[in-house]
Amino acid sequence: MNTALNDQRELASTLVDRAKAVASGLRERAPEAEERRRVHAESFRAMKQADLFRAYTPARFGGYELHPRYFWRIAAEIAKGCPSSSWVYSVMSCHTFVTALFPEQAQEEVFGADPNAGISGILPDRTSATRTDGGYVLKNSVWPFGSGCHNANWFLLGAQLDGMPPGHDKAFFLVPPEDIEIKDDWYVTGLRATGSNSVSLKQDEYFVPGHRMLKAETALAHKYGTARPLLYRAPFAPLLVISLSAGTTMGAATGALEFYEDLLRTRSARPMVYTDDILKIQLSSTHHILAEATAKLEAARLMTDHAMDLCYEAAADYTRILSTEQRARIRLYGVHAMHQAREVANILFQDSGGSSLHERSLMQRYYRDINAMSMHEAMHDEIIKEVYGRLRLNQTTTHWLL
Repeated sequence: MNTALNDQRELASTLVDRAKAVASGLRERAPEAEERRRVHAESFRAMKQADLFRAYTPARFGGYELHPRYFWRIAAEIAKGCPSSSWVYSVMSCHTFVTALFPEQAQEEVFGADPNAGISGILPDRTSATRTDGGYVLKNSVWPFGSGCHNANWFLLGAQLDGMPPGHDKAFFLVPPEDIEIKDDWYVTGLRATGSNSVSLKQDEYFVPGHRMLKAETALAHKYGTARPLLYRAPFAPLLVISLSAGTTMGAATGALEFYEDLLRTRSARPMVYTDDILKIQLSSTHHILAEATAKLEAARLMTDHAMDLCYEAAADYTRILSTEQRARIRLYGVHAMHQAREVANILFQDSGGSSLHERSLMQRYYRDINAMSMHEAMHDEIIKEVYGRLRLNQTTTHWLL
């Protein structure tokens, strides 16, 4: 196990370095990406050429099956350059993880063709699917928030299975991009460059082969002994939600902290307005804000690592099945860490002065994007706190993404 972890650390170090190299170009192209309301094609190409999308791809297809505590560090480096690009990278990587749970034939179609495949989609069920000979008939609908849809090699769409009881009726379907219609409706103030348009099918009733369907209950269960590789035995929902949120928020908050310190050291040389001789770098409030932001962000990093380690430990010890409360606790840690990072960005933005409002300022982009991330329903702070509190007190919950 130690040898395997050492190999993972070395691989992670290489991937993080590649992400750093890619991030500078993403930063330069971010204004144009926001104007186009999608990840810049050159930015997406650079992330693929650096093999970053292989992080959660199965090893048998040339992927890395990366430990999740290292995955979020890749996304964080990307986020320092462009949070929207990092969000798309994280979303697609999470969908790579989901696709790695599909039947082998589906995995061969996706990863056999391209281990760096970018998979967009929307997992919550937005329509129904009916069993038929050889597969399912998926009724057309509108799936909102299809992050990275313009760059996708495949789409994952959620639907409810007709005739199945609650708890057994949710499923994910793989659909190729030529059968998808993208609706131009992504006009937003945060995460502008994610291209998170709504998507629909080009047919009112669309046939999906049986091997391109995965039941949600199959994904949520981690009772597979050694039948799955180690990474894919991790508790599905906690790992997925934290992988989606951690890197993008940590990276944006870290970028905001670096911006703030650079502002103090190099760009605040004149006395503050309405004073004769006081520099911002000399204010006690500045020192307090810098220390508070540093402490909050470090606490968020440690909590995120702890949550990811709990996921991996559960995967390694496949004889121990986590309870619903234990899975909710991991999700609680991840969401709490994310909101700590958001608080850091908000504090620093507020204290950075009016110049940070300029649309070319990195700080305003960190601020807008990290607040947009925290509005994702899976990251809702109050909801997951209520879910965990209920389970802790042996009460029921209808929340199924656990």
